Amino acid sequence: MTIKLSIIIPVFNNWNFTKAILKDLSELPDDHEVIVIDNGSTDDTELMLTTMWFDGVGGPILPGGFRYIKNKTNEGFARACNKGFGASRGEYVMFLNNDVRVQDNYKTWTQPLIKAAEDGAIVGPTGGLLDANLNFIKETNAMEDGNFYISGWNLTARKTVLTGFILGNDSGPFSEEFGLAYFEDTDLGFRARQAGISMKIVPVPVIHFGKMTSKKLNTSELYLKAKTIFVNKWLSKIS
Repeated sequence: MTIKLSIIIPVFNNWNFTKAILKDLSELPDDHEVIVIDNGSTDDTELMLTTMWFDGVGGPILPGGFRYIKNKTNEGFARACNKGFGASRGEYVMFLNNDVRVQDNYKTWTQPLIKAAEDGAIVGPTGGLLDANLNFIKETNAMEDGNFYISGWNLTARKTVLTGFILGNDSGPFSEEFGLAYFEDTDLGFRARQAGISMKIVPVPVIHFGKMTSKKLNTSELYLKAKTIFVNKWLSKIS
């Protein structure tokens, strides 16, 4: 079977959220595959995904097949996403957080994203905007002029487009230099703009709860560390 879309979901604990979104994704067509990358979860995630959830009794059989990849430790958002990207078989790839729920159009909600990405754009339902000093201004569901990027909680593009962003020893499009979390999607957006690749906001019936994973970590320290790396990398290039 030809896989149209690979959906990559990085997770760290929060099994109840993972369970809910996988149930929603079970409604998608057979040309979609789901890849869960587990960043060293210590809750029921591994037990449920390897022994109970996809046996046809304990939960849904996912479209196009399901793969579960377990990291021994938390390797961070970027590395987890990149590992999933390396395992993906789809013509298109979607990165999707586990703290989301599909609200409507369960069988077709991915199609507008795929359609919008046909011309090589990077697409998603929300974006972020930074000021001239690379301070975060807002998250937005509309395209904005300036230092804009597509938010990484739901980001889709052709696999061939994303392959072009792989750098150095990274196995996928996200730079792993920022640590466990933050600024990976921002950096990808800046590199896309530098390469002349367009970005598009595409509304989809998916709600994002946000920070369900990162709030269990030392978020302020992680954020400041990642921001310092990002600003040092980009401020002189956009000034």
